Amino acid sequence: MPAEKTLPQKEKKDPVLTALRVSEKKYRTIFENSGIATILIEKDAKISASNTKFQQLVGFSQKEIERKKKWTEFVAPEMVDKITGFLAGCRTATEQVPEPCRVLLTDRKKQNHNVIMNAAPIPRTQRFILSFSEITTNSRIENASGEETRMAGVIYNIPEPTFAIDRAGRIIAWNRAIEELTGIPGADVLGKGNREHAIPFFNKRRSMIIDLIYASDPEIEKMGYREIRWTGNTLSAETPMVTADGRSRIIREIASPVFNLAGEPDGAIESITDFTGLRQPETAPQDSESHSMIILENIASAIAIIDEDATIYYINPEFEKTIGYVRDEVEGKKKWTEFVAPKELEKMKKYEYFCRTNQKNTIANEFQFIRFDGQLRYGSLTMTPVPDTGKLILSLVDTSHKVQEEDAMQKANRKLNVFSCITRHEILNHLTVVKGYIELSREQVRDPAFLLRSFDKELAAANAIQNLITFTRDYQNIGIQPPTWYNLTGLIKTASLGVHGGSVAFSVDTDRVEIYADNLLETVFFHIIDNAIRYGRKIRNLRFFCEESFEELLVICEDDGIGIPPDAKEKIFNRQFFQNTGLDMYLSRQILSITGITIQETGVYGTGARFEIRVPKGAYRFVNPPGK
Repeated sequence: MPAEKTLPQKEKKDPVLTALRVSEKKYRTIFENSGIATILIEKDAKISASNTKFQQLVGFSQKEIERKKKWTEFVAPEMVDKITGFLAGCRTATEQVPEPCRVLLTDRKKQNHNVIMNAAPIPRTQRFILSFSEITTNSRIENASGEETRMAGVIYNIPEPTFAIDRAGRIIAWNRAIEELTGIPGADVLGKGNREHAIPFFNKRRSMIIDLIYASDPEIEKMGYREIRWTGNTLSAETPMVTADGRSRIIREIASPVFNLAGEPDGAIESITDFTGLRQPETAPQDSESHSMIILENIASAIAIIDEDATIYYINPEFEKTIGYVRDEVEGKKKWTEFVAPKELEKMKKYEYFCRTNQKNTIANEFQFIRFDGQLRYGSLTMTPVPDTGKLILSLVDTSHKVQEEDAMQKANRKLNVFSCITRHEILNHLTVVKGYIELSREQVRDPAFLLRSFDKELAAANAIQNLITFTRDYQNIGIQPPTWYNLTGLIKTASLGVHGGSVAFSVDTDRVEIYADNLLETVFFHIIDNAIRYGRKIRNLRFFCEESFEELLVICEDDGIGIPPDAKEKIFNRQFFQNTGLDMYLSRQILSITGITIQETGVYGTGARFEIRVPKGAYRFVNPPGK
């Protein structure tokens, strides 16, 4: 039997069927080309559908995943209970879906991927849509086809009427939906062969599609089937039937062979759909369209559909979140090009033309887009044509965090190089001083006063070298890990534990604030607190608090000590000033600058020091307290 079979040239065109197929084709196109790894899972945790992004992420093919693997096989074992609880929360949530869940996804090579998982239940079913967004730079199970009890457990809760047979033709699975359709409980048919499965549908033993998956089209047609379709090894066809109470129905049967671990046929599985309603007003296409819309509305990928003139026809909720507009402001009113950064416009118009004229070669394109508030963001855009409509599906992934992370890493590496050059140069200078005074001491060995002065100079140079080596210990970890989000209150309190504050009253009023910074951020606050207590003289109070403006967040540290003289406010951040402090404020400024944060001293000398840390938009956020 060939792997692919084409449609008969002559077939009756039914407008209702055509509408259904177009709807299903559109849904599949959207799902397959979503810019985020996405799967559909059943009640028993089996993956019933997976898109290309997910297959690439975990390193398994569609054939290896769908109906064969559970989602639990792709996550770290210690996280299964956490995710199960998360899904339960999604199912019971009445007002809003719980916040996305951070998990470790495991690929075929047993490598972990740090991802954000979004989940949404499909209404009136036991299914979930799971989407995974990777946030940093996947397990084989035994085939269940030869295990009858597992097969029954897998398919029992599938919404479609479904049954399965083994190699001998005996019924090994008969799910709840087919019990309801036929009125025959599974206990009455399980284990029976000799075409027992056909009796509820045709009142006699005869071949059904599940028995014809290795037959030719003419043989199938002789059994009264029409609308024959082959998709790989999957066979589907329609046929009329008469129920036990005398009603005429039209059913569509879809069957596939099941293989064992050796790749040998081990049975087959069939699902049955009552198509009678398709001969009535177009209710089924509407149901299919509704199902497609549920997927679109809940998927964690930003999806838009545009017309031939580039006008936006539809956007989903995730697209609304990404660009900051609501759909009433966009759909039918704006062109997608209005969100493209001006310098990228010509390139993206060419990309649209390419996608419309090369429908089989869809690739992602990196660009910059503009949110409603004017903020420029980085994104990855995929365009996919909707067959026979002139429309394009846009899948947008906001990659700003990734670009921000890569930029921070590059800055960190550049700073490491600079720090290394500075340190090497200054150590060599101080060694030159030491060697010079040693040579002079040899010549003035009989002059005790000169020798004492030389010893002082040599000791000062040695201390400077010691401070520089301490400095290398502080900066050596810059850039080892990418920047991440830190809870400000917890970080400041932890930093303060390393400083002996004595009787100084210490307060932190920075609740709910998180900052995106290098992993040495705690060192910055340690130096600020340490310097305030060490050089503030009369300091009694030290306070941290925040003030937000339209463009930035100020993190402020105030004390009531002596303060810093006007001519030293900028010098304290210079590597050549106050070297006996170990260059700590210079290092602090450099650490903050990796993610675009600045620091300056603005206090009034005589009344206390005031350090202002300016955090730009995008590098700070407010989070809900635990339990909220």
